[in-house]
Amino acid sequence: MRVDLKGVHRVTKRLARGSLRTYYYAWRGGPRIQADLRDQDAFIAEFQRHKLFRAPPEHKRVLSDLIRSYISSADYTGLSAKTKEGYDKALSRIQGKFGTMPIAALEEKGARSVIRKWRDDVLAVSPRAADLTMAVFTKVLNFAKDEEEISRNPLDALTKLSSGTRKDIIWSDEQMALFAAVGPTHLVRAMILAKWTGQRQADLLNLSWRAYDGEYIRLQQGKAGRGKAGKRVKILVSAELRATLETIRAEQEARAEHPNPRKRKALPTTVLTTEDGVAWKSGFKASWGAAVRAAGISGVTFHDFRGTFITLAYRAGVAIKDIAEASGHDEKECERVIRQHYLAGGADTVIQKLESSGSFAAKSDQL
Repeated sequence: MRVDLKGVHRVTKRLARGSLRTYYYAWRGGPRIQADLRDQDAFIAEFQRHKLFRAPPEHKRVLSDLIRSYISSADYTGLSAKTKEGYDKALSRIQGKFGTMPIAALEEKGARSVIRKWRDDVLAVSPRAADLTMAVFTKVLNFAKDEEEISRNPLDALTKLSSGTRKDIIWSDEQMALFAAVGPTHLVRAMILAKWTGQRQADLLNLSWRAYDGEYIRLQQGKAGRGKAGKRVKILVSAELRATLETIRAEQEARAEHPNPRKRKALPTTVLTTEDGVAWKSGFKASWGAAVRAAGISGVTFHDFRGTFITLAYRAGVAIKDIAEASGHDEKECERVIRQHYLAGGADTVIQKLESSGSFAAKSDQL
């Protein structure tokens, strides 16, 4: 595959064994592009990232310097490729507006109001995108504070534009039943795996058969911040999930041994596959979205199965500690998710008990 990008500097070197190897740099004397040239999208994305945050030859310390330092830090490099896509868009917005802003100006009175006004006037048309941009901006400034580039973060405790509650953004029993009835088989299986494990999409798509021993799924999560490894989780497999896994395995083995060579498929190492029986490399989100729309379901995403798992487990009386161990959250994060984002209906219980006790009713009769 050939990639022609203006400015890419190519250097071919002879290795100790005599073979030749070509290295690519964002520009002559610039940083080396680590992505494999054969992965065109990744190669172009890394090249553009280097070019976007390239420092001018002579300049005072500005916000662009902080961004460049941040994207070289473990806090950024430890992110998944999918998360980096969102971060890069946010960083590009920040770079475009405040890239030349002197670092010293971040500590002056009024810096917070200037940034907040930009968010409210320009980004507020998409509240969720605005909140993501501000969250990434805050991370960059927290990183700068940790590095002692600045003494305070002007965006500390900045309120969000979008609603934080996710009470209505969980899959209902009716929605899951509908999708199970009309959705494509390979995607229904993904739903069953998600709702019984509470794991992230990327981890489920990468889930190998080695992680399943017939009774438990032992999973090494792939997503973690600041360069840390993801958590290891151990999940007891439910009867429904076990039946699904056994069916998937039997079909994969049958396909691998199909008498017709043209219909024969190599045995995949992953549990979930495309409709054609091969491991997912891309396209899952688009396929899932199309199938959900075709089923007449709206307002929920695949990621919301994670919240559904947490919410229903809590409503069923499972301790937060146990939910955290199964989902991979730490306890504080799990509790925050439950209390603030995946509201568990605790307020309903309070009202119902007060109503059934008649306490307030007795007093209101006296008014």
